[in-house]
Amino acid sequence: MATKKKPVKKVVKKSTRRPKTIKEPILTKLDFWAIATKEVYDSLRKAGMDESTALAFAMDRTSYPDWIVDPKNPEVKPYEDDEDED
Repeated sequence: MATKKKPVKKVVKKSTRRPKTIKEPILTKLDFWAIATKEVYDSLRKAGMDESTALAFAMDRTSYPDWIVDPKNPEVKPYEDDEDED
């Protein structure tokens, strides 16, 4: 009779667990614009508009609802106060 081999035990090393930390990226104004534009485009496509019409509405900030863009100041110029300091 053949002798049976003993099963080989696998050695499992226990590693020290480190808490996973995820750094959230800081979103810029461009990031917020891109997110809002994509959400508007996706919503319009879901509502049944064709690609060109949805893209036209998404790129036109005047067509956004009031809760996305402030109608009093739709586009903020970052350096508009610098002109007065001459």
